[in-house]
Amino acid sequence: MLDELDFQLINALEIAPRTAWSTLAPALRTDASTLSRRWSRLTDAGLAWTTCYVLPERMQANAASGAPLRSSFAVIEIRCEAGRRQNVIEAIARKSAVINIECTSGSRDLLVNISAISPRAIDRYITEHIAELPGVVGTSTRFVRRIFREGSDYDLGALRPAQRSQVEEIRRAAAPAAIPAPSPLTDQVLQALQADVRRPASEIAAELDISVPLTRRTILGLAAADWVRMRADFAHDAVGWSASVNLWVTVPQDSMEALSSGLSLLPSVRLCASTLGPSNLVLTLWLRELGELDAIELHLRRLAPEARVIDRWMTSRVVKRMGTLFNEDGRRTGYVPVSLPRPSA
Repeated sequence: MLDELDFQLINALEIAPRTAWSTLAPALRTDASTLSRRWSRLTDAGLAWTTCYVLPERMQANAASGAPLRSSFAVIEIRCEAGRRQNVIEAIARKSAVINIECTSGSRDLLVNISAISPRAIDRYITEHIAELPGVVGTSTRFVRRIFREGSDYDLGALRPAQRSQVEEIRRAAAPAAIPAPSPLTDQVLQALQADVRRPASEIAAELDISVPLTRRTILGLAAADWVRMRADFAHDAVGWSASVNLWVTVPQDSMEALSSGLSLLPSVRLCASTLGPSNLVLTLWLRELGELDAIELHLRRLAPEARVIDRWMTSRVVKRMGTLFNEDGRRTGYVPVSLPRPSA
């Protein structure tokens, strides 16, 4: 379905998502028109796309205002009545506070990630918008404390070393003189880029009624800001990754930093985060074959012999990921904007 050049193109956009095709073409040993056609084919088929979002804790560090930026993130398990899971999915899939939805194995039917300004707001949201839905039998909440690795850190690994060096040099050469602080203007531009990082600056300028040069400077600065993530993504289960697994791990707190750092280096790790709950570390893995899990668990024990995997969940279907919606075949069908963190009163 996807060939080597397709994967190299996606990998290059993971590193430098807004690079012009003419600039990227030499590194991929092809021409700009070929890359443009390839990307159009991939996006039209729902096999690849780009998204933009912010990391609240880093956004806070760069905020010009003294008002704190409040944001909490939680993992919600939802248990559904028999035969009612799809009804629940349809009721929550287009809610902006619901960032991710996965169908899972085990005692829960759905795994949902919710973001809000505080733990209290998350609790209220679950009570008012999820727990009372027809078909929902029960919910369980685990709050995320710290994210060590997330989807924008994932690397497809399709580029050859020389190609990677070229693409990374392209990204460094595009670094702006100044990084913008969060502001109403950056909010507007980020919202315009959320569903497609590669939108032309002229199109965004017209939409926001600002000048094209100002739009370009703002986008360039945001692309280099450590609190912004512009990410290329792909339909992993539709193009060869046959298994996605969540591991829930208990680890002594004094081993957390070393273990999370070691695990974050594994190419199959999509997410690594500390949590509050029966376990204090969660991993999301993308695997070519389920058998790869044995080696990963052995590696985990070597990194931290006292760590214990207390639960394993298989993801049978991804419904929503960072606002992107998928059909039954795992292809992108749409996007629901993700709310940006706001200063507290």
